[in-house]
Amino acid sequence: MGLDRWRPVFLSLAILFFLSPAARAEDDLSGLGLEELMQVEVASATRRAEPLSRIPAAVTVLTEEDIFRSGATNVPEALQLVPGVHVAQMNTDRWAVGVRGFNGLLSNKHLVLVDGRPVTSPVITGVQWDNIVPISMVKRIEVVRGTRTSLWGAESFTGVINIITKNAYELQGGQTVTTAGTRGASQTVRKGWDAGENAAVAVYGTGEYLNGDWLNDRRGERDGHEWSKVQGGLRADWENAFTDALSVQSDLVRSQTEEDMPGGPGGPPESKSRSDVNGYAQFVWDRATGLDSNLRFRTSYTRDTAMLADLEGGVNALDAELTSAMEQMGRHYLTWGAGTQYIWDDVHGEDLGNFDQGHIYNWTGSGFLRDRITLLPESLYLIAGLKTDVLGGGDVELQPTVRLLHTRDDAEYWLAVSRGVRADTRYQRSRDYRINVRGTDYRILAPDSLETEKLISYEAGYRQALTPDARFDLSLYVNDYSELLMLELDQATNTARVTNSLKGTAYGLEAMFEWTAADWLTLKPSVSLIYQNIYGLDSGPVGDSMPEEGMGSEMKLQILTKPREDVGLDLFFGYLDSPDQLHLPAYFSVDAHASWRASDTLLLELIGRNLGGSHKQFSDLAVGPSVDCRITWDF
Repeated sequence: MGLDRWRPVFLSLAILFFLSPAARAEDDLSGLGLEELMQVEVASATRRAEPLSRIPAAVTVLTEEDIFRSGATNVPEALQLVPGVHVAQMNTDRWAVGVRGFNGLLSNKHLVLVDGRPVTSPVITGVQWDNIVPISMVKRIEVVRGTRTSLWGAESFTGVINIITKNAYELQGGQTVTTAGTRGASQTVRKGWDAGENAAVAVYGTGEYLNGDWLNDRRGERDGHEWSKVQGGLRADWENAFTDALSVQSDLVRSQTEEDMPGGPGGPPESKSRSDVNGYAQFVWDRATGLDSNLRFRTSYTRDTAMLADLEGGVNALDAELTSAMEQMGRHYLTWGAGTQYIWDDVHGEDLGNFDQGHIYNWTGSGFLRDRITLLPESLYLIAGLKTDVLGGGDVELQPTVRLLHTRDDAEYWLAVSRGVRADTRYQRSRDYRINVRGTDYRILAPDSLETEKLISYEAGYRQALTPDARFDLSLYVNDYSELLMLELDQATNTARVTNSLKGTAYGLEAMFEWTAADWLTLKPSVSLIYQNIYGLDSGPVGDSMPEEGMGSEMKLQILTKPREDVGLDLFFGYLDSPDQLHLPAYFSVDAHASWRASDTLLLELIGRNLGGSHKQFSDLAVGPSVDCRITWDF
């Protein structure tokens, strides 16, 4: 399916966008100014709401406006904008998202949160990205690159992605979002209303079908499976005028996958159907204890089904945490917290996943303390943090960080040294399943006792508002890895075993420039480079989300324009080279997004993806062009 097939459709609809008369000026989608953006309060990087200008870390905040202008129909597509975040589509509903390397379907080196709730599978890692809330309900996405284990624990080895949704007050009224195009169709309906004094409730439902027709195998034949889902959720918020805010969220999703499997000799393909049901419930209590302090309690229950190969069953996670952001006491600005998580599952498999136990129960606990010490008022700060994790089996890990922040005029400079660990997963500890490596089947044997993966990270950064219309952000890092998990293959016996045999060093640079060149034009170029030096291997490592020896690079350019007051035309160009699939060639990506505010209540969008042609995105699956139309109606 080439680009030429869709070019007439794209041009015709684009012309319609520009020639249609405007009913009124577009709603306020201009976003924040650069000075305001630096004062946006971010919680994921420090565990308390602090302005971006006071955070000694590599942080990118995708606002609601950024997400809209990207034309993203799901969270991974929005994350493509962030330097240092590697995104690839692995199948119709499956995405590989990595931070500073380690890109793969089962990426397990960074933490993904939705409103503070962990959504990374505790058994096989990876995230079911298409089961996250609809993109129209996302308020912002906070991406913290670099190890944050001193705050978030062993899950946040290379970074944290926190997806923050709109609360019930922001979901008042009704809205429908209809998307249809070459990839399939989806429909989302939500409704919010007041529920008494200081309270609001919102509910939503969504249905989606994706045909997989734009995905091809190495022979150019259709290779994507058909996928559909039905999802619904509720959110209720209550707050009084002085101290307390309460929030309750719940969600349930049922997804259906239809795959064509090879048939018998000379026979037609056989269809394989799979149905998964996932859900969660979360309660949050936030009490203000001062002008700049609070006490926050969060607890949630999550049920996820297995999503890999022939694994069946589900994973249950019950977690709770209490955090406190304290008022400044002299030179000290303290934040502390404690949490626990209890996991039990009934995952089992057949050919690929006969786990050593039918059920497993696991408890972890943690606590952290962070202090920002003022060395020079409004100029120089020392940040010291420590997190203690009690992992499954009773192992205790200490994960400290020391950071230095210097602010000067409109610029911030920072340095950091951190230690992080990453525990093995149930899937890696399992035995008696088989994998295929370079055309040979290997049986995985039970591993010996495994150590935690370890990281010493050295970081430096600089960001500055160069002018009222331009800002620059630069991050440098050296990650020294040891005890990384990989599969050691025994070709004599065709067996393999997970060991802590991999070590290496990654050297990286990430830079982003944002320039509002005119009222109608904004340019956002970025570049990220990573060189990985892997020690002691004759060939590339085998396993999930493995780094490879060599250089990976990404160069991105987002062009945002408003030819008319009620019309937007946005382009994204990317040169992408995988950090962990170096045998695959780099490729160019071209996306386009056109929008027209037809009236107070009607917004029309045209979204083109991969318009440069069909390319392999860090896997042997080629992702082809697609065109979607999205209609948003507020009622």
